[in-house]
Amino acid sequence: MAFRPVKRRRRDGRVVITLPAPVAQLVGKVVAELGDMLTAPPDGEISSRLFPRAYLDPTEEHAEQEFQSLVHGDLVRARLEAVAAMVADLDAARPVGSDRVEIVLDAEGEHRWLTVLNDARLTLGTVLDVTEDEPLDFPDHDPRAAGAEMYALLSALQGELVEVALAQLPETGTDDPAPS
Repeated sequence: MAFRPVKRRRRDGRVVITLPAPVAQLVGKVVAELGDMLTAPPDGEISSRLFPRAYLDPTEEHAEQEFQSLVHGDLVRARLEAVAAMVADLDAARPVGSDRVEIVLDAEGEHRWLTVLNDARLTLGTVLDVTEDEPLDFPDHDPRAAGAEMYALLSALQGELVEVALAQLPETGTDDPAPS
């Protein structure tokens, strides 16, 4: 499923993404499924990927449990809010032409989309056992082939949003005066 979303930044700073309508619907379904998974994440790799440990030292298990009791609920809540907002953005997409839709994102929406796309890619990548060493190339009859296509689609969309965000950064340095 090769596609290149049409994106641009408007003068008011908002980002406009134009997608084929079926792609927008598919992304919406995947994001909604991510929300379901966040509500009751399966134990194991997916949960570990979405909610990594703060303390890697096994002797710090008590500190890890304390940390999780303090922040896990807030992390889940924030992610679920981001998922719900992204689904709402997709549901509110404006039709453009016969088979495309347009989504307009402010800075908060842009950040939210990047976060949710990252979580969806992490989840799907874990299921597909994505590694840097091996390409995601499955035969058409392999049930993982559809997941690999979705992973590529989410990666492309995230990459486009990152490019738009990077275009806003100054080319070199900052306007801040050097410290004295």
